[in-house]
Order: sequence, then C-alpha cells, then structure tokens
Amino acid sequence: MMRTLIFGINLLALILLLLAFLVPLVTPQQLPVLSLLSLLTLPLIGINAVFAIYWLIRWNIRFFLSSAVIILAHIYFGPFVLGPKDDPVKTDKTVKVLSHNVHLFDKYGTTSHGGMVEEYARLIEEYVPDVLCLQEYTEDHEIDFTEYPHQYVHYNPPFKLMGQAILSRFPILQSGSLNFSHTANNVIYADVLIQKDTVRVYNVHLQSLGINPTEKITDQGGAQQLSDRISTTFIRQQKQAEELLQHAALDTSNKIIAGDFNNTAFSYIYKCLSEPYNDAFQFQGHGLGATYHFNGLPLRIDFIFTQPEFTILDFETIQGSQSDHLPVIVSLKL
Repeated sequence: MMRTLIFGINLLALILLLLAFLVPLVTPQQLPVLSLLSLLTLPLIGINAVFAIYWLIRWNIRFFLSSAVIILAHIYFGPFVLGPKDDPVKTDKTVKVLSHNVHLFDKYGTTSHGGMVEEYARLIEEYVPDVLCLQEYTEDHEIDFTEYPHQYVHYNPPFKLMGQAILSRFPILQSGSLNFSHTANNVIYADVLIQKDTVRVYNVHLQSLGINPTEKITDQGGAQQLSDRISTTFIRQQKQAEELLQHAALDTSNKIIAGDFNNTAFSYIYKCLSEPYNDAFQFQGHGLGATYHFNGLPLRIDFIFTQPEFTILDFETIQGSQSDHLPVIVSLKL
C-alpha cells in the first residue's frame, strides 16, 4: 500500500515535469497558468531525482522512469547544474560587466547602509567591473561610485523611489529607456565606447512577481489570487521581453543584456532571449548559479546575455550580498 502511494506521488511529479517541457513553447498569453511551472521545474527535477534514488536503492525497475525524464530534461533545457568551470583566460582586451538587483541598497532591511558601502567597496576592489547594471537603484546611498564617472540613472515615470542605473568607466555616447507603462519595472540602455568599439548595454528589470516570501499566502489574498497575479505577471513579462528584443534588433552594435528577469531558465522569455544571445552562465558558470532564494528555494533569475561575437572568458555568481539578490559578473573579450 505504501509503495503504491509513493509511486502515485512519483507519477504526479513525472507528469508535472513533462508538462514543464511545454513552458518554453507556449506563450504566457496562450496559457498563463502553465507558466507557473517555470518556477517549479528545478524542484520537480530534484523530486524526481529523489524518487530515482529511492527506487534504485530498492532495485526496482521504476528507477528508469524518473531517470529517463531527468536525462531528457538535461538535454531539453540544457545543463541546469554545471561542474567546475575552466580557469579564467587572462587578456588585456577584456570588459567586465556586473549586474545586481541592489534592493534599494537594503534601505528598509535589517542591515545598515554601511553594510552595503562595505560590500560595494569590496566588489569594486576585488572584481574591478568596468560597467555596473543596477536594478532597484536609489540615489539615497553613501556608496563611492567615483570610479564610474559616466552614469545613466533613470526612474520609470511616475515612479520616483526605485529606478535603474548603468555606471561605466568608459564614455557613454547615448542612452535611453523603454519606459514600460504602469510599472516601476523597466529596461534602460547605454551605448558605451569600449576600446574604440561601441557596445550597447541593456539593463533589464522585468515585471516583478509581487510575492512577499516572508508573508503567509492567506495574507496575500490566498492561493487563487496569488496564482492569478503570477499569471498576469508572466503575460506582462512576455510583452516586455518582446519589446526589448524588438528594440535591440533595430541597433547594429554588439549588445550585452543584463539584469533581473524575475523568471527562470525554464521559462518562455528565457527561450526567446537565449536563441539570439548567449547565456554567459552556460559557458563559464558553475553549480546551480542561484541568484535569489524564495523561502529556501534556489532560483536563477538574474542573467547576463551576450551576442555570439563576444568570447565569454569568465562568469561568477558572487556570494554574500546584503541585497535579496546575488550579483553576477561576466568577463568578455571584444
């Protein structure tokens, strides 16, 4: 009886994981509820791995069910856990881009502004990024950004509290904003002159899920209301990602697209972006690469995409941030 129950749960996990294969193929506008599985795909892979081990220990042929689906997921979605990366290639002709959702520099958190000051002093000294793409930016901070004299800071009107910033050691030739409507989320861009080449850098902050992981579901309107809210969010993310891609297609310069996408590598928007651009994590990342933890659930929702013309020399998810997101940094050869 117990084994029948366990196998039933195993089958449910298998079916849900197989349904997740459809997420990158179906637009959120067509079937928004299916997009919810983009947040659950990695846990479903983990659950099926546990079942595979369970049946293997018991020398049960059911081991092959979960194992086969996990192998298919690895092939279909691409590696979701990477092994040790290659040693970084050192060359003089490189540019380093760091992306970080700074969460208003923890303005309303439990840590002090001083903590973020120390964190960024360490980041700048240790990693020496050339360009910073900061989301949930506020000018109410005490961080020393004087090493970045070329700056573009923008607040999506009419939202004045939270904006985005591109800070650069290199000259910014021109800049602009997509100004998404009815939201503080946005995409900004800057044309940066790097070693006689113009590189367009996009700083992305797609629509937020609007879920507070520290509050109970009942306090946020219940499961159904949360599901409806997330579905609406995925539809808005789709439209925002499409607008970004359309805007980028109009420019002929090489591009770097970095930021907080508020969705995972198992989503429809990730598929749209990863087809024309390279996900730097897939080339030089390691481990899960999680940048955000939702109630202990590791999610990789912060990405740096580059055009294939760039050589990705190194990529790192930097641990220990006082923001709720971890920064990511890429080293590129032009």
